[in-house]
Amino acid sequence: MKLKRFISPAILFAAFIIYTITVKFVDVAAVGPLGSSVGFSHINAFVAKIFSYNEFFYDMTKIIGLFAFMCVGAFVIIGLVELVKNKSFKKVDLAVYAMGFIYVVTALLYVLFEIVVINFRPVLEDGELEASFPSTHTMLAVAVFGSACIFFADRVKNSALKTVLTAACVTFAAAMPILRLMSGVHWFTDIIGGVLIGCAVMSLYMALFKVSSDSGEIKKA
Repeated sequence: MKLKRFISPAILFAAFIIYTITVKFVDVAAVGPLGSSVGFSHINAFVAKIFSYNEFFYDMTKIIGLFAFMCVGAFVIIGLVELVKNKSFKKVDLAVYAMGFIYVVTALLYVLFEIVVINFRPVLEDGELEASFPSTHTMLAVAVFGSACIFFADRVKNSALKTVLTAACVTFAAAMPILRLMSGVHWFTDIIGGVLIGCAVMSLYMALFKVSSDSGEIKKA
């Protein structure tokens, strides 16, 4: 059944919700700037002492974030090219539509956690507290680059090009949470949360991709 494809993303989203609740209520203490509180305070405070603010690593995450938006733009262009070429919305690759859907989901999650504040950063931004959980840069990188890997694995015929594109996506997806942590602008639990919700979104794309593939409506590019 096609619904079975969505078991993994459902489990991951549920795991993220449970994890978020624990971050909000377990071992909460005012260990952040201006007396701000954070869950799992002992481990977060310990890791924060190891990774203080580092501007170089912070700038590196901004560059990877830019690449993520470029990746999003590339898939928008792919969709537009297919639309113009085939002159029909119905003939646009369903995998591209699915990609657009998970981009919308990612954007909505980004906005949600700007409004619903679980905790604040371990450093001040322009002298002010800023929402920190989950690491949305990490979520973005894992969701965007992870989904791109799934697409490239099935769409790119040239093995060398496929290897290069996949390696780049995996590298960026892995580097973002590491560099984000080393930059000192997030708590350790923020990074874990970003990876978890990013994997949930990526898993959702994989489910949509497989359902589309099962329908026999996907075309090789």
